Amino acid sequence: MSSSDRSVTIETGSRLHFGLIDPVGASGRLYAGAGVMVDAPAIHMTARLAEESDEITATQGMEKRLGEFIRRYREATGSRAHFDIELAACPADHLGLGTGTQLGMAVSSACSSLLGLEGDNIETAAGRTGRGRRSSIGVHGFENGGFLVDDGKVEEAGLSPLRHRIELPDTWHFVLVIASGHRGLSGRQEAECFTKLAPVAKQTVAQLEALLEETLVPAGRRGDWPAFSRALHEFGLIASQPFQEAQGGTFSTTLAAQAAEYLLGAGVEGVGQSSWGPTLYALLPGQQEAETAAEELRERFGLGREEVVVARSRSRGASVKVVD
Repeated sequence: MSSSDRSVTIETGSRLHFGLIDPVGASGRLYAGAGVMVDAPAIHMTARLAEESDEITATQGMEKRLGEFIRRYREATGSRAHFDIELAACPADHLGLGTGTQLGMAVSSACSSLLGLEGDNIETAAGRTGRGRRSSIGVHGFENGGFLVDDGKVEEAGLSPLRHRIELPDTWHFVLVIASGHRGLSGRQEAECFTKLAPVAKQTVAQLEALLEETLVPAGRRGDWPAFSRALHEFGLIASQPFQEAQGGTFSTTLAAQAAEYLLGAGVEGVGQSSWGPTLYALLPGQQEAETAAEELRERFGLGREEVVVARSRSRGASVKVVD
């Protein structure tokens, strides 16, 4: 049973990662890249203090994951408190949606609120549950939302600063195709992959930087969907090259490759894979266009509503509500 009636409810979205500029830091900066927060699939979590032991109720089999975040939080803060956490909605882990970071940030924020430790900066909050070790898009996205450009860092430790944050037009929607039963690389496998990556050529880094600074950022600011879409697709293709051997090609699943081919053939240019996948994203200019594309994908590939999701760019940070 809870030791207090005080509760903290946190709601956040998912993170799409468009790619890293220089994953091994040959240019002097590690893990710089770009991504965006979207409003679906969403995460809804409620936390309270517990008396003698942690009590965790979670969807998607996330009990163990939440327990690990609580353990890290206690180690980082020296607290002996226990927590009652209910995770009512959450996408599965390792889908390219940044679920681990959003959950880790939610746990850190909720526990700090319950213990009266509010006011931590974002780096401290992330460190308490071990988030932001590579890309910081999800950490900054939890706090701010929006289309984000991570400036990278010179050392492995610490959180990368944010270079740009842009609110994309509310009309823009993403269609997400999520291959059932597949998971992107994570943990030890992901770490081993990074150790085997070859340095990225200087001209490739320069090309990715130019796409960001000369096209993606300006197009996002002025709401130029065609220009943003074309640059987004090109950025994703180039950024995926160092990882293609590990994942078996530009896309990590056959479904993503086939869906990308279909969408590009239909004139949808802003298509790419988020992180390690399996989630494929496609940017559409409005909700109706996104709903139509989603229904066509479901019919063509025999997919359900949880496998093809329509999401809007989320231009706000996580919602945190405290009830005493």
